[in-house]
Amino acid sequence: MVNAQHHLQHLNQELDQVRASLLFTLSNSTNLLHQSLAETLQQNNPEQWLELMQKQLGTEYKESITRLEKLEAAVCQIDIGQYGYCCDCEEKIDSQRLNADPTVQRCIRCESNS
Repeated sequence: MVNAQHHLQHLNQELDQVRASLLFTLSNSTNLLHQSLAETLQQNNPEQWLELMQKQLGTEYKESITRLEKLEAAVCQIDIGQYGYCCDCEEKIDSQRLNADPTVQRCIRCESNS
């Protein structure tokens, strides 16, 4: 059985860590655009960060942005009561799969078909 509240706590902790890491990296960059973006991010709601970063950051941040997308999607799924269900076939995702990575969006069958 999936414990959505336990996963939500884990997801929110990781969201905080990823955001803090990105902010630290941008703030300490020698690139003035990155420093400016860090200031902009600090002035905005963290839920708006993803859109701001996607527009202004290059491929060197792709992995962090992708993880942020997955984390935010999983939190959204919990909020709307769809967490733990495959986004393709709507079947339940195996709890072991979700325990291994709470951002998983697809069951093993649909994942292997994509």
